[in-house]
Amino acid sequence: MLGLKRRPHKRRNANIHLRRLTQAYLTTVNQFQPLVVRTAYEKVDSVYYLVQKLILNQQSVTSGLFPRYSEKCEIGFVKDSIYCALACWTCSIAYKRLDDDRGRQTELRQSAVKAMRGIMFCWMQELDNLNHFKENISPEFSLHARFDLHTGMVLSTPNEKKYGHLQMDLIALYLLALVQMTAAGIQVIYTHDEVCFVQNLVFYIERTYRTPDFGMWETGSRYNVGERELHASSLGMVKAALEAINGFNLYGTAGTSSSVIYVDIDGHNRNRTTFETILPRESNSKNTDAALLLSIGWPAFATHDPELYEKTFNKCIRRLEGRYGLKRFLRDGYRTELEDASRRYYEEHETSRFHNIECQFPVFFAYIAITAHLRGERKLSHSYWQKTNEMLVSSEKTSCLIMPECYIINEEHMDAERMKPNSQNFYPANPCEFGHHLWSNAVYLIALLLKDDFVHLTDIDPICRHLPASQRPKYQNRHSVFQSSMEGDPVVQVVLIAESSRLQMMLSTYGIDTQTPHDLEPVKIWPSWRMVKVFESLGKNEKMGLSGRPGRPFGPLNTSKIFKRFGDTILCYPLLFEVKDFYINADPAVLINEIKMAFMLLGEPCNHLVPNVLLCIGLLKPRIYHAEFAAGLTFGGSYLY
Repeated sequence: MLGLKRRPHKRRNANIHLRRLTQAYLTTVNQFQPLVVRTAYEKVDSVYYLVQKLILNQQSVTSGLFPRYSEKCEIGFVKDSIYCALACWTCSIAYKRLDDDRGRQTELRQSAVKAMRGIMFCWMQELDNLNHFKENISPEFSLHARFDLHTGMVLSTPNEKKYGHLQMDLIALYLLALVQMTAAGIQVIYTHDEVCFVQNLVFYIERTYRTPDFGMWETGSRYNVGERELHASSLGMVKAALEAINGFNLYGTAGTSSSVIYVDIDGHNRNRTTFETILPRESNSKNTDAALLLSIGWPAFATHDPELYEKTFNKCIRRLEGRYGLKRFLRDGYRTELEDASRRYYEEHETSRFHNIECQFPVFFAYIAITAHLRGERKLSHSYWQKTNEMLVSSEKTSCLIMPECYIINEEHMDAERMKPNSQNFYPANPCEFGHHLWSNAVYLIALLLKDDFVHLTDIDPICRHLPASQRPKYQNRHSVFQSSMEGDPVVQVVLIAESSRLQMMLSTYGIDTQTPHDLEPVKIWPSWRMVKVFESLGKNEKMGLSGRPGRPFGPLNTSKIFKRFGDTILCYPLLFEVKDFYINADPAVLINEIKMAFMLLGEPCNHLVPNVLLCIGLLKPRIYHAEFAAGLTFGGSYLY
C-alpha cells in the first residue's frame, strides 16, 4: 500500500544524503534501448521473469503474504498482497492463451490462490473482532491490515493498536478480487466454513455509509491527527464489492445454493446514495484524492454515470497530476524531505508546510491507463502508458526497470516549486533504501500485459464491472441480483392485503380490489421481523463461533423481493406496517407519507432488482376509516397508472 510509513528520525539526514548520491543510478527508461522481442512466447516470458523478480520472489513461503518493500521482509500487508495476487493471476491468463505454458500458468495461478487464502487465514484469527464489529462499529474491533509476514499472526508491536487498521476499502477490494478470480475459473474457497466467513465479511462492510475509517492511506483526515472520516473512495469500493458478490456462488458453476453470498440491498442502496452524494469530493477534509481513481475506474468501476465520472476524474487530474505522477491528496507530507518520521501524527496546521511540494506517485498513471483501456478510450490509455514508461528507473539489484514508489523534490528547490508548481525536477525514491515497492510494480505489470494485448478486457474483468449493469451478460448461476438488464423505469406492483373477507367486501363496493392472505395461498405473507429472524442464520457457524447476520430490520427494497424458502414462496410486509414494535402506523397521515416515499424509492431505475418490484400494503379496519388513508389509496392508484 502507499500508506504512511515512518523512518527513524536519527537516520533522516543520512537517508536523504544516500538518495541524492544514488540519483545517478536511477536513470529513466527513455535513456535505455529495450531488447527486441519478436515472438509472443518471448514477450510473455519476459513479463514472467519480471513477475518472478519483482513479485514472486518476495512472497512468504508460509503465510503467502507479500511485504510492502522488497528489503523489508518482516511485515505482510494485505492490500499490497491483493495487488500482487492480481498481477500473478493476470500473468497466468497470458500463459493460458498460449499453447505451451510449460507449467507457468499453474505456478502463477496457485501463487495468487495462496496469497488470497493466506489473507483469509490471517483474518480468521480475528473472529471475535469480526463478531464484535458487526454489532459495535469501532476501530478497536476492526480486521487488521497487516500481519507478521512469516507466521501470519497479529503483530505484537506496542503501537499496533494505534495503526490505522480500519479500512473498509481493504475488505471490499479483497471481496472484489475474490469474485473476479472465482468467475475466471479459479477455486479459492474450499469449504462451507470459508463460505460462512466470506458471508460475514459482507456483513462487515454493509454499513460503510455510517463508518468513518482511515481510508486508503491509513491516515484518516488529511491533517493526519488520528481522526477518522467518511471517505468516498471507501464507499465506492464497497459499493462495487457488494454488487459483485451479491448472489455469487463461491464454488463457481459447480456450487449449490449453500455456497451463495447474499447482500442487504438496502445497505447497498445507502452506500450508493452516500457515495454519489459525496462525489466529486473525497471526504470532509479532502477536496479530492487519487484514491477516487481506483473507485470510479479499475478495479472497482463504482459509477457508470458519465457526468459524475467525468467530473470526478477531471477534478483529480486538474488538482493532483504532475510531471512525475499524481499526488495522493493536497498537502500530503508522506515521503517528503520535510516530514518528521519520528512522529506518528502531525502537529496542528503542520500540513501547510507541504503545500505544492507533495510527492508524486507514477503508479496512478498506470491506473489511468488500465481504466481508459477497459473503457475503450485507447488514445487516453496510450498517452498515460507513455507517461508510465517514462517514469521507470533501473535497479542494480533486480537488473531490470522498476516503477519507483514516488518522486520527491529536493529541499533546496522547494521554494521555487511552491512559487511555480511543476517547474522543478523531482528524483525517484531510492530502491536501495527500502527495496522496490511491490504494489506499484504489480499494477505496472498488469498494465503492461493489457497494453500488449496478452490479456483481454474480460480476462481481468470477467464479471464486466467496466460495463453498465444493463450491458453486462446475465449469468444463470446468479441467485440474486441488484440490477436487471432491462432498460427504462421499473414497474412497481402493489398488492393490497385485506385483513378479513368482510373488509375485502367493503372495499370492493368502492371499486378497490384486494386479496386476503387466504386468497394468496400457497404464497405466504410474513411480517419483516420474521424474515429477519430467518436471515440471522445466514453465515452463522457454531464451529467457528460466527454469529451470522445481525438483527437489523429490513428496509423497503428488501421487503419488495420475493423469497424462496424450502419450496415456499414468501412475501413480506414493509417495516412501516409492523404492529409488533413499530409505533408509526398509529398516525395514518405519517403512514401515507411513508408509503409515498417507498413508492418513489422503488421507482428509481438505479434500484432495479428485477423487472418488477412488489409492495405489499396491509389494510386493517382502523386504517380504512381514516380519511388520510383513503387519500393514500387514491395516490397509489394514480402512481401506478
